[in-house]
Amino acid sequence: MMSKVLRIAGMLRNVACCVLLASLVGCASLQSTLTVAPVSRTTPTPFDGAQDKPQPFPLVTQTAPSVVEARVLRVWLPPRFDPNADTESSKLLKGRLADFESSHRGLRIEVRVKAEEGQTSLLNALSIASAAAPSVLPDLVALSRLDFESAALTGLLHPMDGLSTMLDDPNWYAYARELGHVQNIGYGLPFAGNALVLIHRPELEINSWEDIFTSEESLFFPAGDPQALFTLSLYISAGGNLVNEQGQPALEEEPLTQTLTLIQNGIETKAVSPSLLAFESDEQAYQAYGDGREGMVIAWAANKSGAIHPIPGINAPHAFANGWMWALAGSEPEKQQIAVELAEYLIDDVFLNEWIREAGYLPTRLSQNTEVNGILESAQAIPSNDAIAVLGPIMNQALSRVLNGEQIEVIVRDALEQVK
Repeated sequence: MMSKVLRIAGMLRNVACCVLLASLVGCASLQSTLTVAPVSRTTPTPFDGAQDKPQPFPLVTQTAPSVVEARVLRVWLPPRFDPNADTESSKLLKGRLADFESSHRGLRIEVRVKAEEGQTSLLNALSIASAAAPSVLPDLVALSRLDFESAALTGLLHPMDGLSTMLDDPNWYAYARELGHVQNIGYGLPFAGNALVLIHRPELEINSWEDIFTSEESLFFPAGDPQALFTLSLYISAGGNLVNEQGQPALEEEPLTQTLTLIQNGIETKAVSPSLLAFESDEQAYQAYGDGREGMVIAWAANKSGAIHPIPGINAPHAFANGWMWALAGSEPEKQQIAVELAEYLIDDVFLNEWIREAGYLPTRLSQNTEVNGILESAQAIPSNDAIAVLGPIMNQALSRVLNGEQIEVIVRDALEQVK
């Protein structure tokens, strides 16, 4: 009797595991989802955690002859790039995918939308599927830089080197080519860019920190950001390095001192307020700017309005750049070439320029947009996950102490001690 109970319990556990895996990687019948599941018309917000749901690509209008075996090319996307959303950029992407599908006999593109964060995020779903169900991995996936780096370093992505020469094309901004590599290996094709910049009301004339300090306007930025990207950007503009000769995260005394002294000067001129510690994201900072409470804000440029410039540097202007890459994650080598072909089709200059304008991101390919060229030509990719994990909290604490009135020399000494 007891053995029978144990067998039943074991069966129930197996069923529960299968249900969990299905919720994370979408292990529903692929054939049925393409013909039965309704197409969502809900437009997700750019940063929401929309439920993972099969997104049948509903534009296949012709049936391949029976002698041709249908191939399913799986594409995973975050909600912000959902081709079934009711936006102009989504319609462009949807049409582009349909064109590619119709030009490849017997090919069926299946799109799945997955959350950007949480247990069912793209990165978690890739990890779980890779270990438990490699057959449902996406052939092509869109990943943000930090997730892209993590996925590449943990073996969840296949290099594009050897399958595509696009990253060698001269028509990239330098920051974008940098984003597409991990440890000097090409893993992805960047298609959407972003940059941490200074945004201000158009009537203000802001070209330097002196202009900021004498403007009688407040500068708003997320002083509580645990990654401290604004402070790290200032540090780099002062000539600081984020890694030492051994490749380990590091800080240097003089650039760090100049960075914190600049913040102190902002407090003294009332351009910077200790109250900024309450804000941890650029969205919070930009919300205050959008409400008309501030004249200047440090924020990510995509989908923002106002006069946009590189952050005035201490020795030179500087902008951290982020972005999204098309990457290979499928476990079937025979599908990798068609997935690369699709990725290259999606970054065609004519299509990408039109899509970028509608989507509100910054270009990754060289552009005639003079407003952003000054930013992107000098931009560099955001630091690695390791560098941010070590240096972000240290710089965040240092900034907090400056805003609370502590002495610069003591703060610098403590920060350098922490990073040893």
